[in-house]
Amino acid sequence: MINGKTEILGIFACPVEHTKSPAIQNALLKNCGINAVYVPFHAEKNLKEAVEGFRAMGFKGANVTIPFKEQIVPFLDYISPTSKATGSVNTIYWQDGKLCGTSTDGLGALRNLEEAGIEIKGKNIAMLGSGGAAKALAYAFLKEGGAASLKIFSIEADKWTLHLENLSLHNYDEIKNHKDGIDLLCNATPIGMYPNINQSPIDKSILSKNIAVFDIVYNPLKTKLLQEAEEIGCKTLGGIGMLIHQGLESFKLWFPNSKPDFKVALEALNE
Repeated sequence: MINGKTEILGIFACPVEHTKSPAIQNALLKNCGINAVYVPFHAEKNLKEAVEGFRAMGFKGANVTIPFKEQIVPFLDYISPTSKATGSVNTIYWQDGKLCGTSTDGLGALRNLEEAGIEIKGKNIAMLGSGGAAKALAYAFLKEGGAASLKIFSIEADKWTLHLENLSLHNYDEIKNHKDGIDLLCNATPIGMYPNINQSPIDKSILSKNIAVFDIVYNPLKTKLLQEAEEIGCKTLGGIGMLIHQGLESFKLWFPNSKPDFKVALEALNE
């Protein structure tokens, strides 16, 4: 609490209507007995001004999502080693008077996959997308998860800035030539996200029942990609667990002495 006043947290997004983070974080705040509120910030094209307002108002912290995970980096005082490597930030917080940024996306994804029984270590992964989330997951899969290889398929492969051992870049439409030997397919694009729920990032013919499919989109809960993967017999996983786990890690950065509960967040989403 700041001078007994309610502290403000939020999420920078555009669009912001789809986000479920306020439901999660406000439930956690209530459960932990913290006098604070978490609200959506529709930053649109004025991200710099939004961050300046954040500083001026003394807000406690925030999450950052599409399309600002990379754009926000220049407006921060410090970024973590993970964010330096990936150029991506999904959480901003204060430390020693400095506005800091880091990414909890990768850790959230790893914990979600582990809970679902989907092995990463020693596996060959194909990932769709090249944005901030894709870079955070790529770093986590290879540096922390121990994946054998990671192939990135993107319409902007030439703009990829993260260089890691066992990582290769490919144009988006080349995935049809690399589908053999894939253990896990990860969609790190917003394709299929509400309101475009009838879209899928790949053609169904790319899939086979031997491939596990992980879609980080969480609204809708079951994307068209996951529906088609289930029809084929693939093991599938949506993005709700990752959303919750990355949110818990953010929460602990804002309130280091807290113990946010996964079940509380999940119940809030179910409601």
